[in-house]
Amino acid sequence: MEDSTQGGNTPFDLSELTGFQFGPAWAKPGADTAPSLPKMRTDERPERRGGPRRPNMTDRRAPRPRRDDQAGASERGPRRSAGPRRGNRDSAPRRELPQPADGFRVELRPANGVLELFSKEIARHKRALPLLDLSRVVMAAKDRYDLVFMKLENGSMLIHSTKGDAACWLTEAEAVAYMWSAPWFSELYTTEEIETEAPKGTFTAIATCTLGNEVIGPVNWHGYQAALMTLYRSKYSNMALDAFKNRITLNKEEEAVQNWLAGAGKKTVWKPTREGATDIVLEDAKAVEADFVANHYGKVYETVDKVFINGATPRKVLSPGLAAHLAILSDKTRHSPQMLIPNLCHGLARHHMPIYKWQGNHFTGPSRVRAIPTDTVLADRMMAIVNWSKEHSGEKVEAMFAELSGVPVGTDDESRKAASEAYAPYTADMIWLLEQGFVVVTGDNSIWYPKGSAAPEPTKPEQPRRHRRK
Repeated sequence: MEDSTQGGNTPFDLSELTGFQFGPAWAKPGADTAPSLPKMRTDERPERRGGPRRPNMTDRRAPRPRRDDQAGASERGPRRSAGPRRGNRDSAPRRELPQPADGFRVELRPANGVLELFSKEIARHKRALPLLDLSRVVMAAKDRYDLVFMKLENGSMLIHSTKGDAACWLTEAEAVAYMWSAPWFSELYTTEEIETEAPKGTFTAIATCTLGNEVIGPVNWHGYQAALMTLYRSKYSNMALDAFKNRITLNKEEEAVQNWLAGAGKKTVWKPTREGATDIVLEDAKAVEADFVANHYGKVYETVDKVFINGATPRKVLSPGLAAHLAILSDKTRHSPQMLIPNLCHGLARHHMPIYKWQGNHFTGPSRVRAIPTDTVLADRMMAIVNWSKEHSGEKVEAMFAELSGVPVGTDDESRKAASEAYAPYTADMIWLLEQGFVVVTGDNSIWYPKGSAAPEPTKPEQPRRHRRK
């Protein structure tokens, strides 16, 4: 199946990507207007759950008392009980995830829309960026990545919706049950209420679902089971049936019984909207499901062995086994974004972005880094840029422009205009060098000479040479 995920179709605004701002800093309102290549920030990290991390205070932390220091503990008084703390998220009960479905190979990949955005903006701003930082950008929002489910030999086929709602199931029963809450249900059936004979009997308690405060009816009413299952299928089919039944309570107040009796003389029926079937009346949920399977199932769903599921897809439209894969793999990759680098490499390569290893990390940029061929003749300004980057590798582009042009950045508008005019020729020449891979500018606006010159090492005092005796 083709990649038709939300991430691939959603228009992205790069300025909204967490910690990854490409726009020129000097062009933003209130910022310094010194002309330079646009700055890009990739040093920020997405916040961890529970808020930002506290600074490391290891060196300032007082030594803890030893556990065997019973006398000291007695003087301080009894220990406080380890009850739940106010505001502690861990004290709240967590819903257990279902077991991940077997029989599938599952990969997390950057959404195609994000890859296109990276390709376009890196080509535009000529920056070299570490893939680890790009992985963090991808994992900062759920709609920036997809999970790809690929059926293995022993796996079951995937039942995928053709209606654009991203629903995906493993069994026909799950797919049919989703029909009741699907956005396209009203396209297939209309719902009507008709007058019917009021129930007869002695009713003393009314069953109510506490999940949404829905009234079901007396448990000794002949229509109770049908009403219970209709509510379950239409609103709560994404949870286990036993868990749903555990949320049913009984209301024994006489007022509740009378209110139910007042509305029990009406019955809900369904009518198909398809041509030639508008006179058919389906009187219960089983009849609706049978009609759906016979007339619509094959048009609404397709059976596939590979499907792309966007990270922002709601769990309620996924089979529990697939939703478990989505939750677990997303969480692992968010905490260990380096897991995404291999698939990020493949994705960027599809968009013709160069991938190379430099300074011990994988990078992408406008070009692979390479040495200047010995027979290459560079213009004076280009050679000046190359020589400056050799001697000052890792320093800022602005410092290079100021030194080579002899025009420092001023604080008033007239000085800034003069600097902009003086820097422009150097900017054009440097862009050509960046496109050739002869020099590199990273996201923090530092310029590097990548071949034969790493980051400057600390200067060491020169040692006298020792001459070997012959």
